[in-house]
Amino acid sequence: MVLLGPSGSGKSTLLNILGGLDVSTAGQVNYLDHNLTAYSDAAMTLFRREHVRFVFQFYNLIPSLTAREDVALVTGITQDPMSPDEALEIVRLRDRIDHFPAQLSGGEQQRVAVARAIAKRPDILLRDEPTGALDSETAIIVLDAIERGNR
Repeated sequence: MVLLGPSGSGKSTLLNILGGLDVSTAGQVNYLDHNLTAYSDAAMTLFRREHVRFVFQFYNLIPSLTAREDVALVTGITQDPMSPDEALEIVRLRDRIDHFPAQLSGGEQQRVAVARAIAKRPDILLRDEPTGALDSETAIIVLDAIERGNR
C-alpha cells in the first residue's frame, strides 16, 4: 500500500501510529484480531519486536557499527531471521559489508537500513519515503529488495 499526500499531511504520523511508535488521539488501531490501542507499553514493545520493522527517512545507523553489525542487531532479537550477509547481498552491498556509515554514501546507508528491515522477515514493513533521496537506479535496487523481502 502507498500513502500519498502533500508535505505535512500526516503520512509519517500515520505510519508511526500504525507501527505502535505513537498513540492516536482518537480511534482504534487493529492488527488481525488485536486492538493495539488497548495494549500496554510492554505489550506494544513486544508487538513491534515480533511483527513490525521500519525504514525511516533518517536511517538511524549506529556510527560505530559496520553494515554487517548494524543488520545483526535485529537478527539477534527475532525468530527465523535472514543472515546479515544475505540481507546485505539482496541490497547489493556485498562489497561494503564491513564499512562504517561514515564510509558509505547516503544511498548505501539507506540500503543498509532496508537490509536491517528485511533481515527480520517482518509481518509488517513500514517505510517512510524509502526511495526519496535515491537516484533511479538505486531506487530500483531498494524496491526490488523490499519485494524480495516480502516474498
